[in-house]
Amino acid sequence: MAHVITPLNGWRAIRRRDRGQLGKRTGAVHEDYTQWVIDRAMQLGMPYKLPRFLSVITPAPPLPMTFETEKEYQKRITELTEENASLRGEYQEAVRENECVMNMLEQNTWELRKKNEEIAKLNDIIKEKDAALDWVPGMRKKRRDFFASSCSYSDDSTSEA
Repeated sequence: MAHVITPLNGWRAIRRRDRGQLGKRTGAVHEDYTQWVIDRAMQLGMPYKLPRFLSVITPAPPLPMTFETEKEYQKRITELTEENASLRGEYQEAVRENECVMNMLEQNTWELRKKNEEIAKLNDIIKEKDAALDWVPGMRKKRRDFFASSCSYSDDSTSEA
């Protein structure tokens, strides 16, 4: 019977080493190992998105700034600071204008609401007076006749034209 290696048996087969055998930890990943992992992942058809590390090539130290470029940068910083200040002023002015417009809108809304309340009160008063007039004897017929004569459409006006 063949010995079947399961994941549990596979982990037991690993030989452990102590620090003395492994060497000093540097924390850096070696380029050869990284390249092997990438190649192995490609070989197995697995996507590998990790960028390659270029630990061998170190970036060159930045060159010191010359006096002329430093002056140019200082001039540019001054220009940008002034532009920033002017833009902040424009922004504050726009905010104040927006607040003014919003206050005017709120005031107009309040006035409109008051007028609507007044119109509603006047409509209620008119309905009460109409109801009171309906109780007066003969007033209902007079009102009906008055509105009928003012709103009637006669055929005489169409025949004259």
